Amino acid sequence: MNECFLFVKRTSDINFKFVINSKEKSKVLFKAKLLNNSEIEVFAYDNIADYIYQKDLEEFFFRGRLRENMQVEIIEIYNFKFLD
Repeated sequence: MNECFLFVKRTSDINFKFVINSKEKSKVLFKAKLLNNSEIEVFAYDNIADYIYQKDLEEFFFRGRLRENMQVEIIEIYNFKFLD
């Protein structure tokens, strides 16, 4: 397992799906851009998927796991209030 901490900006629409015959109940999938302009595919399950979909997150910082084919699974989202 390769753990990472990333700040991303979402570059595509959120694809929300319900999962059948699995321990996971829901999944979100979208493309995101890193600070160095690399594009990755990001996904999350269940409570985190619901949170991302409900809040329609555009930019956020998270802890994740690196998967194959430039995919990252979100494990935990960190909320920061930036000062203007």
